[in-house]
Amino acid sequence: MKLYFVLVAPARPANVGAAARAMKTMGFDAMRLVASRVHEEEEASWVAHGAQEILTQAEAFDTLPEALADMDLVIATTARERGRYQHYLTPGEIREQIRSKPSLGKVAIVFGCEESGLSNEQLAEVDLISYLPLKVSYPSLNLGQAIMLYAYEMSQLMDELNADCAAAVAENFDNAGQVRVLKSKTAELLGEIGVSQDEKLHQWVMDRVPMLPQRDLNMLHLLCKDLARRFGRK
Repeated sequence: MKLYFVLVAPARPANVGAAARAMKTMGFDAMRLVASRVHEEEEASWVAHGAQEILTQAEAFDTLPEALADMDLVIATTARERGRYQHYLTPGEIREQIRSKPSLGKVAIVFGCEESGLSNEQLAEVDLISYLPLKVSYPSLNLGQAIMLYAYEMSQLMDELNADCAAAVAENFDNAGQVRVLKSKTAELLGEIGVSQDEKLHQWVMDRVPMLPQRDLNMLHLLCKDLARRFGRK
């Protein structure tokens, strides 16, 4: 598994430099930026202090969907709960969700801009939502601090996942751990049987697919294939 830190519209080069330094400290090197190129500014390099290669190798995208197109699982971070029902997982719970899906290839953790975070529309594009349970609402963590905390939690996974990855992929059928692909297939089948007309039930299913452990993802994958054949689809 490879973990990507995706920064949406960061405004301050120093924050991106601090993010790069936090990532390297915890053993990560994959950064993507959306609608921003502040990582190319000199101030970002100064603050990165030994992690400049993360900035030079960072990938820049115009839109969030483009940055997430090749991901198997996407996690968004937010500082507050939103209106629509959703599970809000701590960084530790996110770690356990990833641990339960050893066949994942690429996982993204998405961070919003410094001023307003991620919009509701951007949150709708992800699979899981996470938050940092702070003791006080202000002052909030800056971008570098938030990335350091998530990187620390995820670093505990890397050795075990890298050691088990080849075996896990070999014993899973059709790489069923690609949660985003499986969500799409499930949504199509819900439409076939009319469940998509019940918005609450449809959303309940979509919210829970990313939280299934590997064994259940595999079973859902087989169920989707069987139902597709019943409906005369390949």
